[in-house]
Amino acid sequence: MKTKNWLKEKRKKEGLTQEELAKKINLSPFTIMQIEQGKRLGSIETWKKIENFFSDKNEIKNSYEGQDIITELKDDILEFGINEPCILIYKIIDNNIFFTNYDFIVEEIPFDPKKELEKDEKHIKTTLKYALEVFEEQNKII
Repeated sequence: MKTKNWLKEKRKKEGLTQEELAKKINLSPFTIMQIEQGKRLGSIETWKKIENFFSDKNEIKNSYEGQDIITELKDDILEFGINEPCILIYKIIDNNIFFTNYDFIVEEIPFDPKKELEKDEKHIKTTLKYALEVFEEQNKII
């Protein structure tokens, strides 16, 4: 999950001041400062701008909008139940876990990480209930 420390480290790694980063991504320096100090989380739109800027540096870009994947998980839970097994897909970036997607475990078509995961992605087996909890928590931070 991306945090204030992640933003500060990435910004410094790029050799940017708060003001320079803010100008490049069309945000106020105050917003960047507040996020880095932990005084505000930042909106989804703010984090999209930040992620898009750093995604040009070979970083992860989430394949789903946070709320969209949560809505999809809730629909799947209604249809299949909270204990339905699934795979949670994630990447570790700068010692932070960032969950990117989920998939069902289907016996007829075994999950093949070599074919279904992108470079640097990992997975864990869990249930739809836990997957929903993870994405809801992540959505609060991003």
